[in-house]
Amino acid sequence: MKISIQQLNPKALGFEKNKELILSKIKESNNDVLNVFPESAISGMPLMSAIEYEDTYINSALLCEEICQTNKDIILGTPIKIEDNRFNSIVFFSKGEVIGLSTKKNLGDFDIGFDSGSGIETIVYNGKSIGFGFEEDLEEFALLGNRVDILIICSNIVFELDYQQPLYSKLIPIVRKMDTTLIFVNRFGAEGGYLFAGESFVINKRGEICSMLPLFEDSSSQIETDNLKLQYQNPLPRMERLYMALVFALREYFSKNGIKKAVLGLSGGIDSALVVVIAASALGKENVVGVLMPSEFSSEHSIEDALCSAKNLGIEHHIVPIKNSFDVMSSELMTHLPSDFDLAEENLQSRLRCVTLMWFANKLCAALLNTTNKSEAAVGYGTLYGDTSGAISVLGDVYKTEVWELAKWINRNNELIPYNSIHKAPSAELRPGQKDSDSLPDYDILDSILLEHLENRKGLEEIILETGHPREIVEKVLRLIRINEWKRRQCPSAVKVTKYCFGLDRKYPIS
Repeated sequence: MKISIQQLNPKALGFEKNKELILSKIKESNNDVLNVFPESAISGMPLMSAIEYEDTYINSALLCEEICQTNKDIILGTPIKIEDNRFNSIVFFSKGEVIGLSTKKNLGDFDIGFDSGSGIETIVYNGKSIGFGFEEDLEEFALLGNRVDILIICSNIVFELDYQQPLYSKLIPIVRKMDTTLIFVNRFGAEGGYLFAGESFVINKRGEICSMLPLFEDSSSQIETDNLKLQYQNPLPRMERLYMALVFALREYFSKNGIKKAVLGLSGGIDSALVVVIAASALGKENVVGVLMPSEFSSEHSIEDALCSAKNLGIEHHIVPIKNSFDVMSSELMTHLPSDFDLAEENLQSRLRCVTLMWFANKLCAALLNTTNKSEAAVGYGTLYGDTSGAISVLGDVYKTEVWELAKWINRNNELIPYNSIHKAPSAELRPGQKDSDSLPDYDILDSILLEHLENRKGLEEIILETGHPREIVEKVLRLIRINEWKRRQCPSAVKVTKYCFGLDRKYPIS
């Protein structure tokens, strides 16, 4: 049997765009091919509250009808409404008729608002028994002892850096037990901080991967199920996958929101130096504007490093000192509450920088990029309405130690990120001689605690036992995570690359 895997990038509620994508793929295929599209190819995903609105189902039904009229053989995902029930479904069209329907039974995070359906369905097609449906229903289908010649899964698997191996480890035993061929079709794209990788694949009856589509790319692959060939995939290095994910997510965000230019502050530090490289790669250097905003506490080398970062990439950049603005503002405020220089003055500098950046963003019809990393966000090390501001947080799900690792990977062939930005001690430079380590443990210690608590879900005693760090340090870090939930709730969406991304996956009660 000939099956064409159609890996595409549907837009959430982008019915017209999705129709064009699907119809163009169908038009290119032959009449004797079964075209398989991802979950929610019609409507895009996540739909969130749109699941509750009638026009979501009306638009989906109209588009399904138009696709059905192509008289091609097609499997694809769409929301449907049957009487008063709403389902996330996979529809099987053949020669202008609906011949099969699978409605998701075991609902996932994106399915809130849908009703539980019947699970994976089976049908006889071209002399073969075919099971088709959702990945969430697969284990239950296998436990029931079902047997099919071909198993087709339409999916919306969310990208995480290390998602592949656990997925294969789950699927391969099922395929072997069922003695079937698995066609796994996954969408690619980015929506609301979520990334979808693509990387659709085929697994034969022996549990071997026979076909693999690329990461973050529009792609089609026609296979012959009776003549599958092994395809060895040399896995991409972890840092290359991370870089590709961040670049792709940023490009998608700007494209889908109709924004052309990006603005960001260049401090000379590692975070802004990394984000500007990602932005230039995603949007083109001509669409990235860097703003240097030195204060009286900015070191000479930080200004030089920031300039070096801009010049290495050839981006437009401006120097806007904030000393005069700070002096005027702080003098005026001091008339109301006279006091010594303290946290209020430190944060005032950060907020004046945000005002400057937003001025540039408004003038250029651009979006402001946030440069906060996950380690800083976890412990609240950032100024609300200052350096925590922005349209999207590029590094918000990337730990500080990974920021350094990624920067070194980027510089493996030539120095895009200044050497000093990578190797100097991190500092916000909001007071004389300030270093991050004045307030926080060294980042290798901090990140090891954060990793255990946030990703591995371990508490105080378990972390002390696992890491060997002193109790007072672990207690301090956990307290900072807990008391800064209110601040994270007001920060921009991060690009999700881990299992537990702030804002999307991890929400904690506000103390």
